[in-house]
This record gives sequence, structure tokens and C-alpha cells, in this order.
Amino acid sequence: MKTNKFLLLAMATASLGLSSCDDGDFLTEKPKTIYTTANAYGTVDQVKANITNLYIHIRYWYQNDKFLKGQGTDVLDTPYFRDTNGGFCNFSKWSSTASSSSKIYDAMYQLVNYANQSLEGYNTPSLTWNSETEKKEAYGEIMFFRGYGYLSLGEMFGGVPLVDKFYETLKLDFARSSREETYEFAIKDLETAAESLPDYPSEAGRVSKGIAYHFLSEAYLALATIKDNDKSDLQKSVDYADKVMALHPLMTQRFGTRATPGAGTVKNGVNAYYADGNVFFDLFQEGNYDYCEGNTEALWTLENDYAVFHQYGGNNCVSTPREMCPVLRDVVWKSEYKEEGAGSGPWTGDIDNAEYPGGNVCAYLGGRAIAAIAPTNYVISEVWQNDEGDIRNAACNIRRTFKCLDKKHSMYGKEVPMNMLDFSTQKITEMFPIWTKFAPVDDWGYDDLADGGNRSNMYCDQYAHRSAETLLLRAEAKLRMGDKAGAAADVNILRDRAHCQVKAQASDMSLQYILDERVRELFGEERRWATLLRMGDDGIKSINEHAMYIADQPYWGGYFKASQPVVTKWNLFPIPQNIIDNNTGNKIEQNPGW
Repeated sequence: MKTNKFLLLAMATASLGLSSCDDGDFLTEKPKTIYTTANAYGTVDQVKANITNLYIHIRYWYQNDKFLKGQGTDVLDTPYFRDTNGGFCNFSKWSSTASSSSKIYDAMYQLVNYANQSLEGYNTPSLTWNSETEKKEAYGEIMFFRGYGYLSLGEMFGGVPLVDKFYETLKLDFARSSREETYEFAIKDLETAAESLPDYPSEAGRVSKGIAYHFLSEAYLALATIKDNDKSDLQKSVDYADKVMALHPLMTQRFGTRATPGAGTVKNGVNAYYADGNVFFDLFQEGNYDYCEGNTEALWTLENDYAVFHQYGGNNCVSTPREMCPVLRDVVWKSEYKEEGAGSGPWTGDIDNAEYPGGNVCAYLGGRAIAAIAPTNYVISEVWQNDEGDIRNAACNIRRTFKCLDKKHSMYGKEVPMNMLDFSTQKITEMFPIWTKFAPVDDWGYDDLADGGNRSNMYCDQYAHRSAETLLLRAEAKLRMGDKAGAAADVNILRDRAHCQVKAQASDMSLQYILDERVRELFGEERRWATLLRMGDDGIKSINEHAMYIADQPYWGGYFKASQPVVTKWNLFPIPQNIIDNNTGNKIEQNPGW
């Protein structure tokens, strides 16, 4: 299969050299069918399949790659016991040729490529759409994803080549745009998308006006920051955030699958109703994620379905129960609390198989617990200090205490105090809370146990974005405009929902305060790297103060601080070196500091 059009964005390229013989042409290709962009789109369904691929592509980067969500920042990194040398925020190992950021560069340009391909098919004159509504929404989806791609590139890499079509021949002379031009290109696409998309998702998982408005608010905010907080752009950011909140108000009362006594299903022997839950807990329960399920806060939801996964596999699942749960079985008693005949720690030894199936801690922990990723002390404790009553920190949302499971120890069935555990080594890296966002609070949340699953994955839908984040964009825009009272009022909409006893005051308002509130509300959801890089020096300061390999972290024995360099010279990712090298017809300048 060949195509007569190519998109070369100076990504990773490969060449294949062939030699021919004089005594025959048997190596000459003689294809019976050739697909080109001119004949590949004979039906609307073929175009729609391309659009579906846009959703599939971006879902992977939201659900399965944690770098964009903040790995290597002030919120997430690789635990000590998994990796002592290659931590994501060990910036001494970062360069233009060795950085996880290059995957994001490639992924966003792949998204642009798929969008341009879809646009090519969309513009095929011979297509007969079922309705103008269908045609209009398809166009809106294509423009949304391209705009999203360029906004992400601008936020994290600055100015980049702007490609809005296929090229008939290979092109090796792309020129970087400015960061401002990149944002303006993204804004144009997103505004076009907003005009074409429906007010609400036409189908679960599809984008609509609300998410387009959300990213327009973010794009104008980002544009304003590089124009010395231009008030006109900041006002546009606020205006688009207003549009989001009009369409997608916050959920403020308990709702959905686990909120009503006597209602819902029994799964794995567990009743759906969860008496100790709250509205924040309900936001992250299976069956509650979509706008069509009554969740007005949902802007854009990533669809997952166990039946689909069971039949077809793919990335139709969420892997956080195995990646982000602590490995408690490696934590040991202090010598004075060890008991003869018992295990070395509270979660080893003679575990009751009837109550904790498999003789391990998986059922109790809420996941398989291999801890490939760990939160920083900033997330675990610092942002919650002096904030009594915040339901986002309630036990149903962040599980901080664990009972001894060893039947031969006198502490069996009792909560284990931290002072009974031996943290003289870096084993503390295996002892951190569990967020309900990442792993079910009980077995009701696992769909695969009946089929022999081991609590490795969740199969519920996941948020790409919800309107709580839009409120914090609006608060940031107001703060940058000098309206501290307005910024505090927006933050307090979230803090009121969270039943916080301490409310934000105008005098409290700073970019770091907003970064802190984003952690409390959006940990594990927001694109943390995009947020921090938009914040400029304030974002880099937060990394320097809190990142695992840099900051003085009492939870981590102070191990990571020694000899690790701070981030001082950049607030953009490096342009991947292969991009620069392969673009032989024009010079692409590297970002400063790299």
C-alpha cells in the first residue's frame, strides 16, 4: 500500500537501501491496488474512522503515559526502590537527545498529522453526509484536535513549524514559528472548532463546545503570559471560562452509582452504595464520568469499557491500580514491634486468604501495587497542612491508614501507626497514600475479577478535563489582571464544594497558591507539565522546591537532594535533536539552555 502524499515534520526517519540485479525485474513492485489521498475517502465512514483515530491517539497519552500528567515535576516521580538513577526529575540526565519530552513532541505532531489527514478526507467533494449537523460536528472535531496539538506544542516547546496540509513531496526546510504565532494558530483552530461543535457531547466521549472553550481560555491565558500579561488576552481567557461554566457547572451534591442507599448493583460481593463517600468521591466512580450520565462537570471524557477490552484488548483500560499503589509488603516493623512467628512487616506473613484473596495485599490496597510511579511529599502532605475539613483529603478519596493483615501478629486487624514502622532505609518510598482516582476503594470497582483478573487495571471512563480546572484557569487569569479578589472568589467555589473550613483570601492569591489548589483538586488529572511551563519562573520554582530528586524531602530520607542539580536555565522543553538534524533545508534553533 502506498500513498502519494507525505507529511514530513522532521521526526524520526528511516531509510532502506535496495540494490537490483540486471537479470530481472522481479523486485519491482506491481501493486494491484494503490490507495492515495485522492481515492481513499470514498465514503463518510472512512473519514469518520480517521476522526476516531484522533480520539484513540490522544486517549493513550492521557491514560497510559504519565509524563504529561507530571512525572518528573513537583507532583510525581519514580520511587526510589524502582529507579535510583534515572528519575524523571534527575535533570542532570536531560538533554536534547535524551528526554522524555521528545515523546510529547512526536505525539502532538502525530495528532496534527492525523488531523490534517482527516481534513483531507473531509474535503473530498464526492462525499454525501447524512446531515449538515453530522458534517459540521466532524469538521469541529478535526479542528479541535489540531488546535489542541499546537496549543500543547506551544506551551511546552515554544514556537514550532506550523503545518496545515499534506505535501506532495518530502519537505526538509520547515521554519519555526514564534511562540506567539503558534498560540495564535491554535486559537484560530479552536475558535473554528467551537463554532462547529454542539453545545454538549453528541455521544459519550466526544468533544463539544465546552472543551473547545476550555482550551481557548487556556490558550489566551498562555498567550497573555508571553505578552507581559496582556489584559485584552486575559479578558478573553476569562470570557471563555465563563462560557464553560455556563454549560458545565460543578457537581455539588452526591450523585450517581454509589450515592443512593439501596440502589445500584452488587459487584464482586460488594454493594454499590458507599455510605462514607462524598461528592468528590462520586466524581471518580464507575458510571459517573460522562455528561450523559448526569455529570455536568465533565467537559471531555475518555471512554473505557471492560467488555470491549475483554474482546479486543488495546488501551481501553486504566493501569493506575498497578502503577500507583504502594508496595506495603516491603515495609517492616521496628525491631521492638517484631513478634516471634509473625512476618517481617504488617503486610507479610500469615495473611487471611478468606478476607484478602490470593494471600497478598492487593485486595486491601486497592490495586496490584507495583508502584512504578509515586507522589512527592508536596502532594502527600504539604498542600493539606492547616486545611481541616477538606473532603478531597477524606479517607474515601485519599487512603492514608492501613490495618495489619498478619494473623500471627498482635496488631492483626488494627491500624498500623507510622511510628511502629522502620523507615531507617529508603523503604519509606513504598509507603504512600492511595488516591481513589487511581485505584478503587474496594472490589466494587474491579470488573475483571470474575474473569481471573488481579486488580491491575480499572475499566471505568476517565476525565480528560472537567470544569473544576476551568475555574482555576479563570482564577489565574484574574490574578494576572490584578483582580485578586476575583481570583480568590473562583478558588473558593472549589473550596466551598470541598467543605474547606479555611477560605482563600485576596491577600493569599499568588501563582503558587493556584498551583497548590490545582494539586488538591486536579492531582493526576491536569497536564501538570503544561501548567508549570506556562507559569514560567513560578512553575520552575515549584519543581525546585518539591521535585523528588531535588527537594529536601523528609519522606524520602533526604536521599535525593545530594548532588542533583536544580532547574535554573529553562522553562521550555528542548526541541528533539533529530528534528533539528533532519530538517536539512533550514536551520531550526534550539531552545535556550539546551
